[in-house]
Amino acid sequence: MTEAARLYAEAEVRAERTVAALRIGIALLLGASFLATVAGTAPAGATAIARQFDIAIATMVAYLALGVISRWLAGTGRFRPWMSWVFVTRDVAFIISSLALGLINTGLTGNYLAGLPSAWLAPLVLAFGALRYNPALQIYVTAVLGIGLATTAVVTGTTATEHAGSAVLEFFFGPPPNAMRLVMLIAAGLVLVVAAFRARALLARAIDEARRRMNLTRYLPPQIAATLSDAGVEAARAGRRQMVAVLFADIRGFTTMAETMDPADLGRFVSDFRRRVGRAVDAHRGVIDKFIGDSALIIFGVPVSKPDDARRAIGCARAILTDLAAWNAERTQVRQTPVAIGIGAHWGEAFCGAVGDDSRLEFTVLGDTVNVAARIEQAAKTADCQLLISGDLLTAAGDDVGAWQRQAPQALRGRSQPVTLFALNA
Repeated sequence: MTEAARLYAEAEVRAERTVAALRIGIALLLGASFLATVAGTAPAGATAIARQFDIAIATMVAYLALGVISRWLAGTGRFRPWMSWVFVTRDVAFIISSLALGLINTGLTGNYLAGLPSAWLAPLVLAFGALRYNPALQIYVTAVLGIGLATTAVVTGTTATEHAGSAVLEFFFGPPPNAMRLVMLIAAGLVLVVAAFRARALLARAIDEARRRMNLTRYLPPQIAATLSDAGVEAARAGRRQMVAVLFADIRGFTTMAETMDPADLGRFVSDFRRRVGRAVDAHRGVIDKFIGDSALIIFGVPVSKPDDARRAIGCARAILTDLAAWNAERTQVRQTPVAIGIGAHWGEAFCGAVGDDSRLEFTVLGDTVNVAARIEQAAKTADCQLLISGDLLTAAGDDVGAWQRQAPQALRGRSQPVTLFALNA
């Protein structure tokens, strides 16, 4: 699951949890309002108004139960995105069934549908949709609600009789029902207030996420930043061990050159070196872990291992040397000192992961393989060769041994056993 999909899934669960809490709150609010304004006027007997009281109570209890069920599902991790469609369908079903029963019970036609208090639940259901950030679901609930209300009005308008007297109409437009309408209207406004707060919170989270991703791209190679955005920073911090090819490239005699160069010229020189290294690395699909002054640490095998990592690592090293030769030809023409470079490379297992906090996260490789590659680069200076690689890398790459000159096994610092090295034939 991508980072975006994960965030959407989390937002859906939080939205349903909020909607469920609002269902419960609205059901309790309506119940309290009913007891305060209507229940005291309930008539005795089996009159239409008495039955209407029963319908109202049943609707509020059922709506409360729906809120409790949806809150339980969202709070226990059992909620699934498709359940939102079921719950909004139930919301609409409560309104339509309450209206239909009310019209049938009182004998009023569909012309009076808007006069029934339960019709004023419709704005609440529509307001719930603003909390879910799902346009398709909002379109669905709007269409189903509209079709349901229209169908109820048409059916009851053609089948119901007009035996209800003015007492029924007076009741539905009296102070208690109007008080209930006012409560539902205020509740709809409160739901939209909650929606506004959620939208603001989501915007704040989006800003934080954008800032975090900006930090990732600022401090990390693009390939690594993209992987961290999808997999998540915590997964990257956990890291993993995998086979990688590690290259160290270093300019020889850079300290002496820097002492005699103008600062502006020195900056241009280092930038030109890094640009050429970066061009070769990109062409061979490697990753520049970091530049350290006049040195570069290059990795092949991250963020995802590939069968030809070792071969591409050697190809990259050769490409750097080819570009260096062209660069030196340009420098010679303008009477500038040629640049000498040394590259050491090794193949082996290393820890690959992220270190640091979100404000300055660094993805790096650690372990013996990295240390050995650094020692090989230093050995290349002693051996006076431009490219020196380990036998492990040569074997992993399946490269032509004839293109390399086998060196005497060397005991590298930090290694108890000698390492077989190969220098590129001139």
